[in-house]
Amino acid sequence: MTEWRPHPKQQEALKSTCYETLFGGARGGGKTDTGMANLLYDIDNPNLRQLVIRRNYDDLKDWIDRARSFYRAQKPTFTLSTREIVFPSGAKIILGHLKDDGAYAKYQGHEYQRILIEELTHIPSEELYLKLLASCRSTVPGLPARLFATTNPGEIGHKWVKRRFVDVARPGQTYEDPVTGRTRLFVQSRVEDNPTLMEADPDYVKFLDGLPDGLRQQWREGSWDDIEIKGAYFTQQIKQAQQEQRLCRIPYDNNIPVDFYWDLGIDDEMAIWATQEWGKEIRVIQYWHFSDMSLLDCLGMIGKSRYAHNLGKMFFPHDIRVRELSTGKTRLDSVEEYAQAYDFKTEVVPKMNPEERVHALRLVFPKLWFDTVNCEDGIDALRAYRKEYDEKNLTFKNAPKHDWASHACDAIGMLGVVHKEKLPEYAKPIQFSDLGVAKGEDTDMVNPFGV
Repeated sequence: MTEWRPHPKQQEALKSTCYETLFGGARGGGKTDTGMANLLYDIDNPNLRQLVIRRNYDDLKDWIDRARSFYRAQKPTFTLSTREIVFPSGAKIILGHLKDDGAYAKYQGHEYQRILIEELTHIPSEELYLKLLASCRSTVPGLPARLFATTNPGEIGHKWVKRRFVDVARPGQTYEDPVTGRTRLFVQSRVEDNPTLMEADPDYVKFLDGLPDGLRQQWREGSWDDIEIKGAYFTQQIKQAQQEQRLCRIPYDNNIPVDFYWDLGIDDEMAIWATQEWGKEIRVIQYWHFSDMSLLDCLGMIGKSRYAHNLGKMFFPHDIRVRELSTGKTRLDSVEEYAQAYDFKTEVVPKMNPEERVHALRLVFPKLWFDTVNCEDGIDALRAYRKEYDEKNLTFKNAPKHDWASHACDAIGMLGVVHKEKLPEYAKPIQFSDLGVAKGEDTDMVNPFGV
């Protein structure tokens, strides 16, 4: 490649001496090149150890292909068997992705003076991010520890990234954490800040300008606001629930069995909703999303939770019957062993395509009441679940986009399937007084798993 020179926004990010720097906020701002350039500091130091984290292996392969060109002048050696890039001095870049077994914990105890995380909002929670951040430290004189991240708004980690980087200070203004004393910086970059791209591909700006509402604000403008996205499946249903005050605090009644609706994602991605049926209402009292955690681990946590002595039925998708080659057993076989120990029933929900689940949930939605605290992440997923946008033909496909929101919506979609034969009726307002709880009172609705 020709000699790379940073544009002003890229240069601003590269000059950061903060412990944590976030760069990006919109498409086309030059995030990937900036992240790669940031790894070139101190590569003449043989003790330098740097960690690059991408979302999955395919993304990592794309990054490596680009890095071969970007780092050509430095003449590093790429050793993919060990996922290392070694510079002539001995400085190393270690390559990882978040679909590895134990991805968030495997680096604990390691020391990386520099960490690059691409697509930061793909990390589900701040807690998982902090596990990675704990490895960003230095005992080498002259090598200060720094983390550099890039991202766009709108993915599963949107809210925590916004709270940590965007809300604390204006873009370009350093924030000092009052507890740790460490500094953070958010540098916002849009396509206008990348004249190289605008000159090479002027149609890309036209594409961004022509995006539908919601996507345009996020992809073109880099907005971190709560945005109503065109093509979302449950926009009207959530608006109706808000108008009817069915998004509120929900008291947990330990006299009513708790049912659980599961989505068993690949790579141990788990989405679980907990519900109670009270009269004509279906009260959605809890939502969890787990990464890097097995089905049996999740069941074990439920067995130790506040719901442990009040378990109703576990609803699982059809693929729980798939046999594992290593044991010859299905995951349902393992669940049934837990069912005997913890005294709950199981039911496998028949296979349905995503559109059928969406339709079924829409029918049932008028009966649903959501706890706004314990279901906050799940409600965000319902708001974000939308049709796939065809960027080539500039139209929505007649199929859902498979992303972070689909796990939660596949799980609660089974609730719609289970209840679809029952005519949905609008429930009367919750009578908190009937349960001895004053409206608006904090009813000790903490996460029963403590996570």
